[in-house]
Amino acid sequence: MAYTSLWLLLVGIIVLASEIDAQTTESQPTSTPLYCPNSYTNTIRCNCFTQDSGFRIECDAGYYANTSPEIARNALIYYQSYGPVVSFYVYDISQAYFNYVPDNFLAGYQIPNVHFQCSHSHSTVGNLLLFSIYAFTDDSGVCGLTGNVTFRDCNLRQFDTATLKNCNQLENVAFMDSHVETLTNIPTLESLKNFTVYSPTKWNYANQRGLSRMSLAPGASLPQLSYLDLTGNSLKDDSIEFVPQLTLIRELHLEGNNFVAVPNLTGAFYLHTFSMTLNENATDVSVLLPNPKTQLKTLTASFYSSNSRTVNNITTLEGMFVNNVVNFRLNMTEFKENVFLAPLQSNGLTINLNPSSKFACGCNISWLVRDNPALLSYVNNGTCVDGRPFQSVPVEEVACCSNESLLRRLALMQEEIHYLKAMQSK
Repeated sequence: MAYTSLWLLLVGIIVLASEIDAQTTESQPTSTPLYCPNSYTNTIRCNCFTQDSGFRIECDAGYYANTSPEIARNALIYYQSYGPVVSFYVYDISQAYFNYVPDNFLAGYQIPNVHFQCSHSHSTVGNLLLFSIYAFTDDSGVCGLTGNVTFRDCNLRQFDTATLKNCNQLENVAFMDSHVETLTNIPTLESLKNFTVYSPTKWNYANQRGLSRMSLAPGASLPQLSYLDLTGNSLKDDSIEFVPQLTLIRELHLEGNNFVAVPNLTGAFYLHTFSMTLNENATDVSVLLPNPKTQLKTLTASFYSSNSRTVNNITTLEGMFVNNVVNFRLNMTEFKENVFLAPLQSNGLTINLNPSSKFACGCNISWLVRDNPALLSYVNNGTCVDGRPFQSVPVEEVACCSNESLLRRLALMQEEIHYLKAMQSK
């Protein structure tokens, strides 16, 4: 009897375990691998690849003579029927076959990566790619760009930034070696983190290299922007008036433009990389770097001159300098105490000067050589008019120079001591 009861109990446990396993199996649907049709050749040649739980579609816009944006969109519809498209890449775009992007090009789709690659041969003659302002949105105004959009080697001329309106999931916009003359009235892009307009070459028959005008729409902002690269354009100071608003900016590249003034970067709390070219009109330069700033990354700031014969002297240098590096690749003639002493006395600032610059030494640098010799190791490439480095100027040579600055500092120190004593006595 005992054996029979034990046997029935064991059978019951096995049956119960089987039912639980069956229920678990039913609650976990099996995942079927996505089927990616390899080739689509209906008057456009496209290939499909699996990527990030979806498809990467690459279409050759120049393979067939009658390829058009509408045909490219038909290919996109075809692939969408098999699964989500996470990357849509249209390349070899030329004037003859693919010269505009119409309304509703991405209507109804949410695509994280969209890339337009042109074959315009760096010539503005006979080449142009135009976009409808509704190319990326549907009839309800929803934008189909949810991550990255890139334009490469395209003649876009005056790109209408209204095309990007309502693209609030867009994170990266890049115009790479494309000819874009203006980007004005840029709308608020709430999620935009990276913005690049990189113009390394001047296109044939163009009036200028890259952008000549850039602006945000009235009241617009780029609240999440952390990377801005405007290298190699023809922008002036009024095109970067929005830069001081970029409180989350981490990298800022402004080389190769026509700037006279350095933007006020006092509020750029997270900035760790900054580079800028100053033109021949920037004779007196004021530099206001982050203050305060995060210490997660050392700040490296670099300043270049567009003309080696122009003298660009620094009249103001302020910021929270903690283990920072400032590269002045400018043609400077002055290294003044009232500009550089306080920053050098902060925690570990290193200043790298242009080896080609020649400074008036003697009593002009007695504040450094005689009064603060410990700071000499933080100033690199300082060269006197006679060719000697700052470090080789003997103290005896500047011993008879005025002690006014030293006495002034001692007086300030005494005032601070008296103030601290007064505070302690309260």
